[in-house]
Amino acid sequence: PSTPPSGANPSGSKEPSANLLCEMGQMNLKGGNYANAALLLQQALSLATSAGNQTATASALHLQGDCYRAQSKYAQAEASYTQAQEIFARIGADLGRANALDGLGEVYRELSRYTEAEESFIRAHEIYARIGRKLGRANTLLGLGCVYHRQSKYTEAEESYTRAQQIYARIGSDVGQANVLDGLGEVYHEQSKYIEAEESLSRAHEIQTRIGNDLGRANALDGLGDVYRAQSKYAEAEESYIRAQEIYARIGNGLGRANTLCGIGHLRREQGRNVGALSHYTRARELYIHLGRTENAEDCLDWIAQCGSN
Repeated sequence: PSTPPSGANPSGSKEPSANLLCEMGQMNLKGGNYANAALLLQQALSLATSAGNQTATASALHLQGDCYRAQSKYAQAEASYTQAQEIFARIGADLGRANALDGLGEVYRELSRYTEAEESFIRAHEIYARIGRKLGRANTLLGLGCVYHRQSKYTEAEESYTRAQQIYARIGSDVGQANVLDGLGEVYHEQSKYIEAEESLSRAHEIQTRIGNDLGRANALDGLGDVYRAQSKYAEAEESYIRAQEIYARIGNGLGRANTLCGIGHLRREQGRNVGALSHYTRARELYIHLGRTENAEDCLDWIAQCGSN
């Protein structure tokens, strides 16, 4: 699932031009215009660095990390967040440091580096708790829930998601509640609780649609596709996967595209349509290789081999 912003970027910069460029970059980032965002943020970084403004430099680096992560460019995102975190720590900017650690947690989670992800989220959560940032606390609990979920630690995942949901409800964060519902839907699905899974993911999709969060919409649709497929509701599954795929393609999310291609591949294979499955697995594998996700690419090879043996 996608994580909502943990709070405003640390302020106090003496470089208004760099700050303005960061704000413009952030607006483009939220609108899914990653090319423009990247250009603006690089300009902001150059200005801030040349002026010796560490706060603005770290803020630009953090936003660059966000931009890279939104495009599944995880190696670049890790580098940007790490540099931002180091600068924020050096200048004593707790909020900025926590935000960068939260971003690193998201990157490590997507790279299946779960120990590092858990450590980053816990460190960020401790800082947010100390400085009284409720949204940040909820976001890191959401991130921890995702990490536990990926490791099939369902009890810990539900506990983290529930704690996050309580905070999001208290502070009125729609996007946060939608992300929790998305995560819970997947946890329920993996435990074959299909009614609860469908209900959670449908509610998540409704909220994400209402607030205009394309990535969140796509994630919920992808999850619904999996739930429908598990119940052999193939028409509904295919419709959900295709709608998710269209959104992922439009916003440039390569990982989401690869995952939905796999979902459709599984669907075709279960229907005995191996040629169609082979095509989707092959395209997914190419994307995974491009994203540096070797394990996922190897899974695709296994599925391709299975198509050929049937």
